[in-house]
Amino acid sequence: MPPETNPTKAAVEAAVLDLTDEEIVEALRRIKGNAVREAYEDREAYTWPTEARRNLLDALARRLGGGGRVPLKG
Repeated sequence: MPPETNPTKAAVEAAVLDLTDEEIVEALRRIKGNAVREAYEDREAYTWPTEARRNLLDALARRLGGGGRVPLKG
């Protein structure tokens, strides 16, 4: 029998899964002093905005999949 899922964990997961691609990209672009913002803007100026968004999301998926994780600061 699987353990019960914590309601707060389930709520966080549901909220994240409900985010649109555009919302995720905009959230990453709002981080000030972040290389993601500058690189995304350069890519968006070079190619179609949809392609730039897909490139960012592909990179994020690789990062979350374990390829290139950066240790927490502190």
